[in-house]
Amino acid sequence: MPSAFPSDRGDWVSLLAGVRISRAWMVRHTPDLLAAWCDAATAEGRRAIATRILQIAADLESEPRHGDDDAATDPVWRQLVARIDARLVRGPDWLPLAAALARAATAGYDVAERLPALAAAAPLPDRHPARELHWRLLDDCAAALPARGATDHRSSTTHSPVGPPQMSRNTPAANRGDASLD
Repeated sequence: MPSAFPSDRGDWVSLLAGVRISRAWMVRHTPDLLAAWCDAATAEGRRAIATRILQIAADLESEPRHGDDDAATDPVWRQLVARIDARLVRGPDWLPLAAALARAATAGYDVAERLPALAAAAPLPDRHPARELHWRLLDDCAAALPARGATDHRSSTTHSPVGPPQMSRNTPAANRGDASLD
């Protein structure tokens, strides 16, 4: 399989423009989309499926709960993360990362020890470096995930490997409701 997907490095898969996501995360949260991405016959098909996977990941993992915004203003987190890479504390991906750091630390995860190691595991991409580090943290520390029910508008089975699939492998891409390639 590594020869079929040269962008794979271990558990991390480069989906779009250098943004990588954990294969283990995709197996847990979007298994049918991962299978469809692996089976896609064209680069355009993989791109449409990758776009959908990233949308789901952003929806599930990157929205801080109310109250988590305080973590982003904590100078301790900002200083620690800025020492790793100053880009991480700029832009919209900082708030979700900071909220996840606060949840991880509250659960006893050694953020000061582990976060630099997670950032150094592979180069952070030019686009969305905080989002990638956030996903690495979520993969390394389950306690960093928002609690189920943290956002009331989602059902408990949304994008879960238990329940209906996100997309049938036999449905043509045009009928799946994937993001447009325009």
